[in-house]
Amino acid sequence: MSRTQNALKRNIENLAKKKPVRKRKPKQEEIKWTKSKDTKLFPYETFPWRLEDRKENKVCHFQCFEHVEKYIRRYNLTKLQYKLQERTS
Repeated sequence: MSRTQNALKRNIENLAKKKPVRKRKPKQEEIKWTKSKDTKLFPYETFPWRLEDRKENKVCHFQCFEHVEKYIRRYNLTKLQYKLQERTS
């Protein structure tokens, strides 16, 4: 057989092989929060984000939204497992 025929045969064999299926990552759940003017809930001036973790029954305070997001993703919290509030002046 010539080189062209051999190359054609190899290409046809490769096309017949089944390719592995890629798994898609599930979309991350959107983080929702409310705004609060109640200063009693925010005892620290530098921490305007307050998260009530209902899964572990505790309250956490954060400096920025990115830190809140990191916490929620790390512990795989769903919308029903936390309550997030942002302090407004």
